Amino acid sequence: MYEKIIEKNKNFILQHKSFRKYTSELELLVEELNTKKIATISWMRHTGKTGLIKNFLQKTNIFDDTFYYNHETDLLSQISSESELLILMDMYVRIYGIPKVVVLQNCNPINGIKSFIQKLYKSKKYKIVIVWNNIKIWWVKDIVLYPQSLKKNNISEICYWGIPEVRIIPDTHYKKFLLSALRHDIVSRDILEAYTIKNISLFYKVLSYISLSDDYQSLREIHRNLWHHGVEIALLTLIDYINAALNTHILHRIYLYDIKNNNTIQSKAQYIFWDVWIRYSLSWEDISYYENGLILEFLSQWFEVSWGLNGRFQFEIYAQKNKETFCIALCMNQDDKNEVRKIARKLSKIWWPSQKYVLVKDTEKYNMRKFTEEWVKIMNFWDILDIIQAQ
Repeated sequence: MYEKIIEKNKNFILQHKSFRKYTSELELLVEELNTKKIATISWMRHTGKTGLIKNFLQKTNIFDDTFYYNHETDLLSQISSESELLILMDMYVRIYGIPKVVVLQNCNPINGIKSFIQKLYKSKKYKIVIVWNNIKIWWVKDIVLYPQSLKKNNISEICYWGIPEVRIIPDTHYKKFLLSALRHDIVSRDILEAYTIKNISLFYKVLSYISLSDDYQSLREIHRNLWHHGVEIALLTLIDYINAALNTHILHRIYLYDIKNNNTIQSKAQYIFWDVWIRYSLSWEDISYYENGLILEFLSQWFEVSWGLNGRFQFEIYAQKNKETFCIALCMNQDDKNEVRKIARKLSKIWWPSQKYVLVKDTEKYNMRKFTEEWVKIMNFWDILDIIQAQ
């Protein structure tokens, strides 16, 4: 039995197909393993965690020196406890020798898994990679897999932002079917199994409401708006649902940053989705995904992102990393040239040198050259995307 499980896992990782590159993630993973001998990769399902493992094993040429076990290949749950996992690893050592690397993927259902990992770590014999979605070890750094960046030639594919496997499918109806299936897989396996969520229909209604809203609002306001739309839910239940979505990287919370007072205001928040395709699979609406996408691009470049407030003027994106600052106001649906001019003027009053942009769909409509001298530029979505991706 154990020999078959070992062989099945080896074949699984060898045959896995990857649809993305992992340049920065590989560098970070190698650095963590060289310095701390242990790293975790905990992100949403279908983001390419298995692909990162395969690329890591290929680049370092240690396939033959790796004990790899993915609990989801064990359909009969033959390995369900720490003692059985110890036997499996002992069998591997007898056949292949002592491994240099131990990779444990989706092993959170195994009883005593944390104890097993701690014993491996204390032995100082192995480099350990932990791949799972819910359970974290507080002293181990996560390797974050952000959605793939969008390119100009993918404008029609913005709804499928981080899922290259879906982008290449020509049939639109099948794309939607596949998105629904992937979304349900994430919710059922990462949330329902790990959190006290009993009403999946109600959970979807909460996420669907958030997917259609770009508002900056408090939890109580979300609660009132849900009741106004006929969704009956207790406030504490709503908080539990949102926390579950935050913890499993479905949602990300953006607060308001008061520039003049150097203060983050946390009484209200905006919720964006960690991948645009999940938002699309919940709303199925022709809504703007540009703000959500830009925030994801900034986060993938390690920027801290919030809404911006300068006096009474609020704008959509304030992003900061080290001494680099972006202030971006979105006017994607604004046809009034004077209104765009007014927003650019307000943006120009932010006093310190920073990169300031007003985003519009068509830059040719607006002759705003004078604001260039005041560090405000009028750009379209793709131009600013190029700037962010170059950071």
